[in-house]
Formats: sequence, C-alpha cells, structure tokens
Amino acid sequence: MDVTAGSARPAVPACDTALVDQHTLAYIGLGANVGGAHDALRRAVALLASRPDTALQGVSRLYRTRPVGPVDQDDFLNAAVALRVPAGSRPELGAMALLTALKGLEQDLGRQQRQRWGPREIDLDLLLFGGHRLRVERDPAARSEDPARGGPQWLEVPHPAASERLFVLAPLADLAPDLEPPGWGRSVAAARDRARAREDPDAVRAVGVWHVGRGDWLPTDTVRGG
Repeated sequence: MDVTAGSARPAVPACDTALVDQHTLAYIGLGANVGGAHDALRRAVALLASRPDTALQGVSRLYRTRPVGPVDQDDFLNAAVALRVPAGSRPELGAMALLTALKGLEQDLGRQQRQRWGPREIDLDLLLFGGHRLRVERDPAARSEDPARGGPQWLEVPHPAASERLFVLAPLADLAPDLEPPGWGRSVAAARDRARAREDPDAVRAVGVWHVGRGDWLPTDTVRGG
C-alpha cells in the first residue's frame, strides 16, 4: 500500500539541486472544524502542492483535536505539510510571500471572517521557514481579517505559539521530530512529549494516514488492517 505518514527529514530528490539552491523548507499547519473539514484539508494539501515553483515534501497524519480557547465549538481536524518554497532574496521576503499565498488560499477555500479562537472553515499557519527566526510587520495582503486584531500585525516564525500547542506539535513531529527550531531549545519531538504530558490523552488523536497515490488520508484502522 502506497502510504506515508511523513518522515523525520523529508527528502528532496537528488535531481532537484536547482530547487534546493533557490528554495527553503517550510512547514505549514492546517486546521478546520466547519463543514467538510476533512475535504477542506485535503483540498488545501492539493492546492499547496500545485503552487508554482513549490514541491510537496511530506504530509503528516491527520489528527482530531479538542479546540483551544473560550469558544464552544466542534473538534478540529489538524495536520501539517512540509514544502520546498522559494527562499526569496531575503528570508523575510520569502516568508511574507508564502504567508500572503496562504491567506489567498484560505479565501479560495471559503474561509469566513470569524472571532479569534472561533470555528474555521480552514486555517493555514506558517510554522517554520527554513532555520530563520523572523518578526516583521505584515504586508496588507497578509493581514488577518479578524476585527479584534487592531494595530500592527506581525509575521513571526517560528510561529509564536507552536512550541506549546500539542495540536501543532503532534503533526509537525511526524515530519521533523529531530528538528530544533530556532529559539525553542529542544527538538520538535521533545516539545510534543512535553505538551502531551500536560494534556488529556484524548485531546489529540491520530485518525488518518496520508496515502500518496490517493492524495488523501486513510483512516488509521484501515491502514492497520492492511
């Protein structure tokens, strides 16, 4: 069965040396809990993979996660992808271009303006951009439409809350367990284990494994059954 749950170091084919020279590895977090959440995440992976000058390097397992925040809402589905993306002439320019593209994809996938921490048709977060640590004001096209977020909005990588959130760390650890993001002081796997120890065991559960040929997640029980 052509199934992959991601690897610690997503490989780049040897023939893609030009791509590696001009690109960097970025990790994107995906989440949704409104409407057809599974289909929204599947479509998001397909759209990310089809972007010009971009190469999909890995897709995590699919997780069902309890929502974080004060709003009463349904559970989320979460995942992460690794992408080779244009590095830009400077890291902040490459990261801003990617964030702008993510905001555009959210709109294409039907995201509606809602309160912070509220339900989401789709959420695409830039978690890591190479080994860079950045904090720059967002371009207008990369801003959140959340009316509660007045004043400057910042592009920050690593994502400022990623090191503490199990729903981010579990899928990210599928792809890069040994990676130590700048400023964390620990590997992704160590951060995941630390977060897991603080949470209910059922707060984040793997429910699907990525099938490369189908371009979709298969239920974990199906994969175990062969």
